[in-house]
Amino acid sequence: MIPMPQVLKRRSSWPSSFVTALIGWNGFATIAALAFGRAALLPRLLATATACAIVQVLALRARLRFVRRPDGLVGGAFAGAVSALLLAVVAMAALPELARDRVITLLVAVYIGAPVGVFLSYFRRDDARIETVALAQGRRVDYGRDAHWLDPFAYGAAAYLVVFAPGAAWLGLTAAIVGAMVGVVAAGVSHFFLARFGNAPITIPIAAVAGMPLGAMTGWLLRAGAPIAVSETVRGVMAGALCFAITAAVGRRLAVRERAGAT
Repeated sequence: MIPMPQVLKRRSSWPSSFVTALIGWNGFATIAALAFGRAALLPRLLATATACAIVQVLALRARLRFVRRPDGLVGGAFAGAVSALLLAVVAMAALPELARDRVITLLVAVYIGAPVGVFLSYFRRDDARIETVALAQGRRVDYGRDAHWLDPFAYGAAAYLVVFAPGAAWLGLTAAIVGAMVGVVAAGVSHFFLARFGNAPITIPIAAVAGMPLGAMTGWLLRAGAPIAVSETVRGVMAGALCFAITAAVGRRLAVRERAGAT
């Protein structure tokens, strides 16, 4: 597990909101650029995506601030999609290359913005639930496994850097971003599926196998990032398996710790 500042353990904090949006915008912008053969656009695209992430958080947090009742996930998705569409229009004006594929740009923006809106609403609601329960029981707030929500991004980035071992800094950044996005998928598998089996030891190799197909796809994507070896798909399989295995192993450790604390 990775030591994390206290403010980032609270998923609904301002810094956490910015991190959520920055990961979403830069992660999916990178994947879209690689998928549609626009890798050369990445340096300027990531700068634009970063600006969009910051502005969207300010807009969505302002909206959440004035919502009188607990905000639903549908409302969060709608607000995220609308704000992302508006930001995409500005982004196309700032980066004319995006306007050449206007429909794709708008669809990718919605695909990014809606989940960001959902996560900000969900984090706010779920953190409030945890804090309310802690207050009612007269104990300090403990976010448990949710406090480690950022760890999978780091595991994914590290796994991809180790496997691809890039010689160029820019390819390293691209591999790390793609790996971080794979990490969050691995976390979802661990949290929503492997947890049903008590995060038993056998789930670790199962998770590794589950990560292979996704890893192969990302390896295919990264072939556009720079001239790397012909075995990029094989490397992707290895990176995906390693990422999922690490995440599952950490998930097991957290589950064991939680069960020990409950007894």
